Amino acid sequence: MIQKIVVSLAVLAILIPDTAAAQSGYTELWTQYRGSVGSPGISADGESFYAFVQQWDEEAGERVTQIRHYSMDGDELEPDIQRSSPRFSSTGAHHVFKSTGDDGDYGIFVFDVALQEYQFLTPVKEAGTFLGHRAQRNYVWSPDGSEIAYISATVDPADADESGPDEGEDAGADEPEWAPIVTDRLLFKSRTALSSDLRSHIFVIPVTGGEARQLTDGEYDEHSIDWSPDGREIVFVSDRSPDPDDIHGNDLWTVKVADGTIRRLTETAGPEFSPRYSPDGQWIAYLGADRPVNTRDSPMETDHLKLIPSDGGPVRNLTLPLDRRLVDFAWSEDSEFLFFTAHDEGSIALYRVDVEDGSIHPIVTGEMRIAGFAVSPTRDRIVYRNETAERGLELHVVNFDGSWHRQVTRAQDPFMANVPVAVSDTFWFESFDGIPVQGWLTRPMPFDPAARYPTLLSIHGGPHSDTGYMIYNWPSQAMAERGYAVVQINPRGSTGYGQEFADGTLRDWGGGDYEDLMAGMDAVLARNAWVDPERLGVLGYSYGGYMTNWVITQTDRFKAALAGGSLSNLISFYGTSIYHLLVETEFPGEAWENYELLWDRSPLKHVANVTTPTLFVHGDADHDVPIEQAEEMYVALRKLGVEAQLVRYPEVGHMLESPAYFDLLERSPAWFDRFLKPELVP
Repeated sequence: MIQKIVVSLAVLAILIPDTAAAQSGYTELWTQYRGSVGSPGISADGESFYAFVQQWDEEAGERVTQIRHYSMDGDELEPDIQRSSPRFSSTGAHHVFKSTGDDGDYGIFVFDVALQEYQFLTPVKEAGTFLGHRAQRNYVWSPDGSEIAYISATVDPADADESGPDEGEDAGADEPEWAPIVTDRLLFKSRTALSSDLRSHIFVIPVTGGEARQLTDGEYDEHSIDWSPDGREIVFVSDRSPDPDDIHGNDLWTVKVADGTIRRLTETAGPEFSPRYSPDGQWIAYLGADRPVNTRDSPMETDHLKLIPSDGGPVRNLTLPLDRRLVDFAWSEDSEFLFFTAHDEGSIALYRVDVEDGSIHPIVTGEMRIAGFAVSPTRDRIVYRNETAERGLELHVVNFDGSWHRQVTRAQDPFMANVPVAVSDTFWFESFDGIPVQGWLTRPMPFDPAARYPTLLSIHGGPHSDTGYMIYNWPSQAMAERGYAVVQINPRGSTGYGQEFADGTLRDWGGGDYEDLMAGMDAVLARNAWVDPERLGVLGYSYGGYMTNWVITQTDRFKAALAGGSLSNLISFYGTSIYHLLVETEFPGEAWENYELLWDRSPLKHVANVTTPTLFVHGDADHDVPIEQAEEMYVALRKLGVEAQLVRYPEVGHMLESPAYFDLLERSPAWFDRFLKPELVP
């Protein structure tokens, strides 16, 4: 069945929403002119790659997405395909993608390169269960290009039109209009809905169509699959413990394509993710942890790149000496090297590790962040997306050894020509205990060093995340255009500074990380006379929202605050969020075993100290951090007579997309203007 495809450009969905909304002139310029580039897709012969490039078309007066085709030397070629980031078969005759057709069917589509036609291949149903942020409900080609393996919940053909991409589709869609919802699952929520009783399993279907064959079943979820080069087995990730909802780990398994025989590869306490066969079939590389207690949610422990023989055996940890958190990895075609990206002091850099001797070599490092890459199977070339604080995302090509490099796209040129960009400078300071900590200071626009400016402390989420060398991060540019300086700091707990630094929040949320933030603000004030100490604000989202709530209970130096997607009560958070395992690893043990500590580190316990006017923004379908967390803090402030507002975004989860994102862009400066620039408020 040939169908028109509704293309979903999910890349940078939070940063570049397509839906129009009421915006300031600057925000409108920003969203119009800012370019974006998609992840590269390598051609079957390895000699070229494809990617989408989205830019503002002055003549058409709209954002336009084009499929671009480039050689591995970075020269632009004539496009011969109508889809970005394709996953080609081994013959190059077809590629596949997930999408929604114009009749509402969601599933896998096949594109015939010769005929230039799309065909709907099979529906895909999402089970909805939260399996961890690294879990991939992905699809892969068989080595000979004749079949596709994919992850789906079981789909009854009669219900195929009900399949869809929405995570957490509720069970019982065919129930009466009203019925009680009964569950005996511990993880009874997904990220934005209730968990269903569906399970994610592995299916195989011929590329020519026909009936899909289910390879796995049972009360388990499988995900993150890869097909062995000999075509006999598929490796996958699964938790097959008695109660997967209450376990911190995953393990690697394989299933025989011919008869569905299951084989276990690993048996560890921690989680494993992203298994990928070496091209020669001898090894399986994957991301894994070493600690006996970890979490697949938002782990404190650094992810390591590990190797296990494909037939099973001793595991090698290849990246332990680097002491940095990994992002992604890929094999070289000769199976001699693994390429990987890792966080490093605000950057995300590209490295190569030698499989034989374990030696690690940097390829692309510096003040930038690599956001995805692909390796040519026939050339010593890597294509990668790279973001810098000055220019944003562009595509680049580099040799395996880093000796040759070329920037390929110039998607940001119209943006740079039409929109002023605030300068962000990195700085280091010693915290209260002598530990060096890194931060960034974004200057207001326009900037006069003789003037005095209101300044915002923006706190990142996680806690095991980071900020760094990037241009597109809320709120730095939007607030700089409104005349604010913005301070962003990577306090202890942040990734990119080694395991010991990441462990800095263990049993200590709001302790050392709070002291780091305050020491960083002191350093900014001491070094920059243009920062007005009497006009300081604080804001953050997710864990940054927690820290915002914590900060205003500990100090009155900030005259206004904005807490987005924020935590206030770690006791109630434990029982209502999908992150109960996260709490158990950050504060080892069950909540009732750590009640006094969890309550002590809850901003709500100390709320009587607050004098700072605070704006709470929250999605009311957020199950990462339920909106009750904001409600508890908001009600307490109102009871105490502290000025506060609560903004609820209907049917929005933890990740703010348009129009909620645009509303936040406009609401943030308006709130801070009231208290830090009262002369501008009528």
